[in-house]
Amino acid sequence: MTDDAQPDRLPHIAAHIGADYADSFAACRELMAPMFDLTAPSPEVAAAYTMDFALYDYGPIKLGMSLSSASIMVRDPGVIARTGADHFHVQFYRTHGFVMTIDGAEREVRPGDVGFMDLSRPVAIRTDGIDNLAAIIDRDLLLPLLAEPLDFHGAVLSRESEAGIAVREHLEEMWRLGADLTVAEGLDWSRTAAEVIVSAVRTSDQPPATRTEMRQAQFRALCRRIDRTLDDPELGPEILARQFFITRPTLYRMFEPHGGIGRYILRRRLTGVFRDLSDPTRAEQPIAAVFNRWGLDSHTAAGRAFRAAWGMTPSQCRSRALEHHRNGALSPSTFTIPPEMPASVKAYR
Repeated sequence: MTDDAQPDRLPHIAAHIGADYADSFAACRELMAPMFDLTAPSPEVAAAYTMDFALYDYGPIKLGMSLSSASIMVRDPGVIARTGADHFHVQFYRTHGFVMTIDGAEREVRPGDVGFMDLSRPVAIRTDGIDNLAAIIDRDLLLPLLAEPLDFHGAVLSRESEAGIAVREHLEEMWRLGADLTVAEGLDWSRTAAEVIVSAVRTSDQPPATRTEMRQAQFRALCRRIDRTLDDPELGPEILARQFFITRPTLYRMFEPHGGIGRYILRRRLTGVFRDLSDPTRAEQPIAAVFNRWGLDSHTAAGRAFRAAWGMTPSQCRSRALEHHRNGALSPSTFTIPPEMPASVKAYR
């Protein structure tokens, strides 16, 4: 186990339990003991049991990621009394999903669905494999915001719902930023997370969204995700379809009114390139570095796409912007980014 805590940074721990342990399953049981009584569905699974675990301590929220083998996790009255944990638990699985049993009733939670539990009450979870992002939340953070805490235990937000997408995106963003946040910033993120979660639970009491409303929520979330990950050259339909639990044909249909998913991503990238090349404070940065920052690793193809979009080469864009800045006559009509890419732009490959 490693502890990567830095001064004024969020405390962080990480662990890998695998074949180098004399009894990896016993080690995993010990790691999980403060939360659940862990068992394996068969002796064969127990013999080859592995786990990767990492956690950021946000203070009132502990945000953890786990990858592990098929598991049965039980929180019965004995475990509740032994551990004394009195927290709320919010999680979603990226793959596998799980079955949650509360008061004898089973509920299937698909990959991408967000499940809620009150750890002061019994619950059992059965899964073919753990692949989750989970928040353990101090009761005092959420309780004042919840109108009826009993409704929290066992609630599930659909992966297609706007509320489910909002919670999932917020937790993913907290995980992505964890290594760079200070303790004070972590507290701010915790408070915001509590508001997002409670708002989502309240929304779940509303009438189910229509399929059109769900698709609109997914589209907005997809656009947010694209804008946050434009620097990734691998960003494309396959990754987005997997992250948002939709088929590629559905993804293509959603972006048809915008010229297709490939063209939409290219438009957003070229908009970022245009903005950076027009910024005099970035004048010393190589044009290739600007392309790389926006996920365009084929500079020749990116240059052609840029010229098709703006009617000038990247170097002409930069020189014209610098000239206007030097003369104090930057024309908004010249360097204002239009809302839509010209029709002549071809998809970047």
